Amino acid sequence: MSFADPQVQPEHGAPLELAPDTPFVFVMNAGSGRKQGELTAELIDETLGRAQRAYELIMVDDPSQLAATAQRAVKLAKARGTVVVGAGGEGTLCAVAQAVLGSGCPFGVPPRGTFNYFSRDHGIPAEPAKAIDLLLNARAHPVQVGFVNDHMFLVNASLGLYPKLLEHRETYKQQFGRSRLVALWSAAATLVQPHRHLRLHIEHEDTMRELRTSTLFVASRITGCSSNRSARPKRRCWPRDC
Repeated sequence: MSFADPQVQPEHGAPLELAPDTPFVFVMNAGSGRKQGELTAELIDETLGRAQRAYELIMVDDPSQLAATAQRAVKLAKARGTVVVGAGGEGTLCAVAQAVLGSGCPFGVPPRGTFNYFSRDHGIPAEPAKAIDLLLNARAHPVQVGFVNDHMFLVNASLGLYPKLLEHRETYKQQFGRSRLVALWSAAATLVQPHRHLRLHIEHEDTMRELRTSTLFVASRITGCSSNRSARPKRRCWPRDC
């Protein structure tokens, strides 16, 4: 079997051609929905089995072990020359992408979240079957990631009210199920409650700014740019509740 060299990096903006028999290692967050996870696992086995592509599926039952599991998957992928695939919501994708960054391993995404912003930005089908099928003939393209205080993010990073909205949304989903309507309902319920403000010192491109706000939201507009860590702008934030 011929493996892609995990140390070979594509030129800036150039797609990386993968060998037609390149295997995959999947990191799947079972917490993103047990039934949905089982269906996705069945689709992976059916699609890759039909194509006679080798793969390994690592299921993560404990979310606190996600980052460590992703690191082990990347170590395995580098040794075998495989593609690392993150299967889950935006948080799962970010944790796996953080482990993949700088490893030289290609990163694949079959969307399994509610909104799937990252996959939608890159034209990946929302239907799991189509997304998994796309992996078989996909090319790896460089994409843009963001950093706040040296923490990587794919879609956005936030402090204050917005992460509270996300936390409450997950609580509502556990009680009422995963849907856009439930997400909107939980957001409305959170916004009508009193909340604290933050006093922030933001350092960006050698300038310092102080502001008072209920939330800080930093977004990465992912349009296929390089993920080179040395090229990223420096952003440092020191929040203080007040």
